[in-house]
Amino acid sequence: MAFVRPTLDTIIDRVKTDIKGSVGVTSILRRSFLEAISKGIAGAAHMLHGHLYWVSRQIFPDQADQEYLERWASIYGFERKTATYGKYTVDVTGTNASVLPAGTLYQRSDGLQYEVDSDVTIAAGVGTATVSASGAGADYNLESGDQIELVSPVSGINSAAVFNSTTTEAEDEESDEQLRARLVERIQEPPSGGRATDYLLWAKEVAGVTRAWVLPAHLGEGSVGVSFVEDDETDIIPDAAKVDEVQDYIDDEKPVTADVTVFAPIELTVDMTIAIKPNTVAVQTAISQELKDLFFRDGQVAGSYKTVSETYDGVIPLSKINEAISIAEGEEDHTVVSPTSDVTPSTGGLATLGTITWQTLP
Repeated sequence: MAFVRPTLDTIIDRVKTDIKGSVGVTSILRRSFLEAISKGIAGAAHMLHGHLYWVSRQIFPDQADQEYLERWASIYGFERKTATYGKYTVDVTGTNASVLPAGTLYQRSDGLQYEVDSDVTIAAGVGTATVSASGAGADYNLESGDQIELVSPVSGINSAAVFNSTTTEAEDEESDEQLRARLVERIQEPPSGGRATDYLLWAKEVAGVTRAWVLPAHLGEGSVGVSFVEDDETDIIPDAAKVDEVQDYIDDEKPVTADVTVFAPIELTVDMTIAIKPNTVAVQTAISQELKDLFFRDGQVAGSYKTVSETYDGVIPLSKINEAISIAEGEEDHTVVSPTSDVTPSTGGLATLGTITWQTLP
């Protein structure tokens, strides 16, 4: 039976009862010496109970506070994934033969800065510069349409540069819960010289990777496919630069005989039309969250490893979609207009929730 920590009032009552029995009195007056002694002893005992409760949490990795969680992780040989620095290419314009020197600083409208990695010479009015973020974290990531401006003018170079592509994506520091999940997974699935769970752990050791899948014999006997997503990004499907980063990391960890191919899942975006009653913003929000949870929980890359003798089919059954909608707070009735059947991705595909169109159910 689990121990139930007593409240402060309970401890005070117990101490008073012991004192009354010891000194032979039937009551203890307020503001009396015995009252003060009772509360002092009870307060100390309550504090010790609190400390013991805190200690009991630190001895289990799934409950430990940050300092002890990191210590547990270090015992198992890994550390919190730190925030990383991004690297990007931008299109620069200016006068032909003008040089944009290495070390030149650009700044985004929010004040974040980027440094040019190497000299760029303008030809035919344009040039492509590689810039590195001056700080770590996903806030520095540049996206399509982003523009950065020179901090100080450079002769022959126009001030504005426009984002071209991402060479290295910046990632935020791993959260406590993400680290905890990796640690528990590592404890439950110890390294085994190249079994499926090893590839999952290796993939998730790369900053930004939150979920991963292994496809046995992906390209024939002796081959392994690894796919992954980044749930903390707006677009969870990784770009080519991130795929290359995970490929390089796993290549350093895998058995020498393994032929490993890392790839982004083939996204099957599921747009929905749902008639609901009542058709309110609150109910729409509740249903959207339930469906997001369903696709996160049950969405698997089709053909990926499940057990030694079984793989995931990646299917999101229509019945589960209806169930998720039904349990949403405030929902009274609904009809799923589309899709009209189970969501079934092809091999290597992952079903993701797309746009929901709402209708009013009479």
